[in-house]
Amino acid sequence: MLFLDPGGSAIRTREQEENYSPGTLSELTRINIRSLQDRVRGQLPDDTRPRLEIATYDETIRFNIVLIDDRVGIVQPYLPAMRGIDSPTFVLQRTWQDRGLFPVFEAIVSSLWTRARMV
Repeated sequence: MLFLDPGGSAIRTREQEENYSPGTLSELTRINIRSLQDRVRGQLPDDTRPRLEIATYDETIRFNIVLIDDRVGIVQPYLPAMRGIDSPTFVLQRTWQDRGLFPVFEAIVSSLWTRARMV
């Protein structure tokens, strides 16, 4: 799980873009991270817990990216002030190993992860 750093500058910029009161998105992100750490991880089998990794990054959000496995992913562009059905959602399927959109978004996640801070 890779979250926008709740103490970083990028989340403050996002709050301004979306007309949230300062600290609103930061606190929601902290709650989400704590829920994963305390509630979700605690309910996983012992051998699975280490696989739930949580990290943060402090960069401008461009996409919400969920890679289901090495073949299927869901991508939604970040569009300020647009939510849910107002922002298009794309289902990606890897057809080729090194071509198409799936490897592009896989590389974005990998790049962000290497610069992220583990929680």
